[in-house]
Amino acid sequence: MGHDKQPNGFMNGKVSHGGGEHGGAGKTTLLNVLNSRNRGNLIVDGDIRVNDKLIGKGITSVSAYVQQDDVFVGALKVKEHLWFQAMLRMDPEISFKDRERRMKEVMHEMSLTKCQDTSIGIPGKVKGISGGEMKRLSFAAELLTNPPLMFCDEPTSGLDSYMAQNVVDTLKRMAATGKTVVCTIHQPSSEVFAMFDRILLMAEGRVAYMGPAKDTLEYFKSGGFTCPVNYNPADFFIHTLAIVPGEEAECQDIVRVGF
Repeated sequence: MGHDKQPNGFMNGKVSHGGGEHGGAGKTTLLNVLNSRNRGNLIVDGDIRVNDKLIGKGITSVSAYVQQDDVFVGALKVKEHLWFQAMLRMDPEISFKDRERRMKEVMHEMSLTKCQDTSIGIPGKVKGISGGEMKRLSFAAELLTNPPLMFCDEPTSGLDSYMAQNVVDTLKRMAATGKTVVCTIHQPSSEVFAMFDRILLMAEGRVAYMGPAKDTLEYFKSGGFTCPVNYNPADFFIHTLAIVPGEEAECQDIVRVGF
């Protein structure tokens, strides 16, 4: 099995998925470290490099971060929200006409044009757009400045399987334009799992696997862990890497030694 425990190797034009055996595996912490946001009092060793160049906190100038919880003013319409974001985020020297053009481009890219005049919504008070549209609206706000690198923290959480696939398909289309998309996902369906190009699996804050998604099953098999036929690979990895109550030491040995 691999000996390199350092999370590296994200590629542009690809969608990379960081997954963990459960909440607390370190997925969001890793994302916060990589994009130099929300670190709090966390002490971080090592370097952050882009194209092998040391970048550190400068990564915030070339990246966007879509966090797990969407925060909106529910009474605003979709295009009103994006216009407000365009006024806040885009360079002051950009004209209103160019801001509006970029806003329309982003709405088209994120398939939001049809709901542009719909209120975002307030649960229990104001009927609004769907959960999938809300997530795409979060992407749209970040895309206004056309960042080459996107970080997304659990973008499919709270969505049904169809909406989850739709969101990941959106990420795939973003990657196809040359962007690097890095996201964390917890317990994806087999269909969603198959949509990722590269996978990073974590357990107890350690890297259990990082590499091409197509090689993940063979990697686990070489370590003595064979996924049953017709079984969701993501569920198999989660169960294999899980820390079972009462068997903590044995499970931690699997993560520490096996991977």
